[in-house]
Amino acid sequence: MVIKLTEEIEMNDDESSKLWFYDKKNIIDCIPNLVGFSENKIKLRVKNFFFLNKTLEYEITSFVGGGYIEHKFKNEDSFATLLITFNKNRKIISLSLSYSGKFERQMSKILEEMMKNLKRKYLEQKTVNKKGETISSKLSSLSFVAKLVSTSKLIYSDKLDSGKIDITPFIEDILHKFSQYPIIYISGFNEENTFRLLFVNGELKGVYIKISDKEFYSEEELLKLKGLFHVSVYANLLKSSMVI
Repeated sequence: MVIKLTEEIEMNDDESSKLWFYDKKNIIDCIPNLVGFSENKIKLRVKNFFFLNKTLEYEITSFVGGGYIEHKFKNEDSFATLLITFNKNRKIISLSLSYSGKFERQMSKILEEMMKNLKRKYLEQKTVNKKGETISSKLSSLSFVAKLVSTSKLIYSDKLDSGKIDITPFIEDILHKFSQYPIIYISGFNEENTFRLLFVNGELKGVYIKISDKEFYSEEELLKLKGLFHVSVYANLLKSSMVI
């Protein structure tokens, strides 16, 4: 069985649209359940049996034609293709996302969300004034997070059960323990929720929280996070002016 999804988006600028969809970082940024990625590979987390999770790794290859861009995701057991075609006459971008292989039920949900994200993020980037972009909104982008982590060192990693330990005191303790570092990035995730926090000299500069596919940019939402989180703390090695 082959899963296939299609979508159309209104196009204003042919060249800028091609540049956006050709950038693999933008495509990767739209993929849910991501647990790891590089320029040419991604790792996805899917539920296998009952509460067991499985990580799937895909190699990415990209092609550019006269009026289309194609991104292929492939491993030994499955194959996915994202085809983007640009119709100058109709001023329409057509998206086609197909998948065949194992874990069809799980991948169907992932592809549906990916398609929604592609349309939403493409339209958002056309209207967002980059000068007014906040650190919190940047933390929603995996490409920004990847750059942040690549220029940082991991200084702490542990699990946090929000049912036993309040998140706010936990974070305050982290900041106190590693106060010698001017820039600290804290990330946490579980199956349903994600949080990303950026501190400069102990002051919260950016917050991104995702609860059951809803995104928030307010620290008050930290109190709503529930469950067991995998937490990583990074000390950034750049000057604060280069980060914010």
